[in-house]
Amino acid sequence: TNPTPLSAAQEQQVREIYYKNVRAKCAEEIKAFADCANGRTLTSVWACRAQKLAMNSCLLSYQGPDEMDKARAEWFRLAGERKRAKEERAKKEAEA
Repeated sequence: TNPTPLSAAQEQQVREIYYKNVRAKCAEEIKAFADCANGRTLTSVWACRAQKLAMNSCLLSYQGPDEMDKARAEWFRLAGERKRAKEERAKKEAEA
């Protein structure tokens, strides 16, 4: 991992990557719950209990420092790509 401390805004970006990754891994369970709950109000608590438990179990299985570390590594990789792209643009502008 990169030892560079991140600002609050950067940590928020890491969390967004983390949540996006977890939602992608549990997309099937989330969709099953959403499909069940669609069009229901209070009855969804009982009618969709199995789907909710499956969704929550999936989401909980991906919680933890390992997944957050993966998101942080992805953030640093993306930050490096953005920095290289910015340097390339600056180089092209300087040559023009």
